[in-house]
Amino acid sequence: MKLYTSLTSPYGRKCRIVAQVAGVADSVAVTQVDYKSEAYGAVNPLKKVPALELDDGTVLIDSPVISAYLASLGDTAKVLPSDALAKWKSLALEALADGITDAGVMIFVERRRDENPQSKAWIETQSVKINTALDAIETQAASFKDRTDIGVLAVASSVAWLEFRSIVPGVRDGRKNLSAWLDAISARDFMVNTAPPPDA
Repeated sequence: MKLYTSLTSPYGRKCRIVAQVAGVADSVAVTQVDYKSEAYGAVNPLKKVPALELDDGTVLIDSPVISAYLASLGDTAKVLPSDALAKWKSLALEALADGITDAGVMIFVERRRDENPQSKAWIETQSVKINTALDAIETQAASFKDRTDIGVLAVASSVAWLEFRSIVPGVRDGRKNLSAWLDAISARDFMVNTAPPPDA
């Protein structure tokens, strides 16, 4: 299988983390790609990363779909809880974390425009979304502990990217549970092995 991605993409990183946690990373060839290229458009018409090309040529797109597929190939229970309610709670947390990332990407893209056309109101709107969602995650973070389900993995990938790109200030301010958990999970092998290059 080929995972087309960027090593700085938080969505791609989530999938790479899942592959490691599920124990299938050796079966996934991480392939860096220029997502704007016509060649990649033939793989994913949306020209978004990540995309997973299976051995038979089938292409899966969207990080939740790819993550679920990779989890299904290995130690699924480490990523998707077997208990039905726990599974849905984890998937809901993944959606919340992905929503944070979505808002962060909108800020990132907006800031790359020329200074004059930048919309401060748009950036503020997305920043409020991010901080409100982080506050909601803070109320759960004390229960994360050593969990490796998709919800907490998505949070780890998303918040690490917010800090890496300095999307919003003070991600950890007033969020002691989230901060302590981030320190702990950042030291785990699957986070260390998937960190973006320092010069990215």
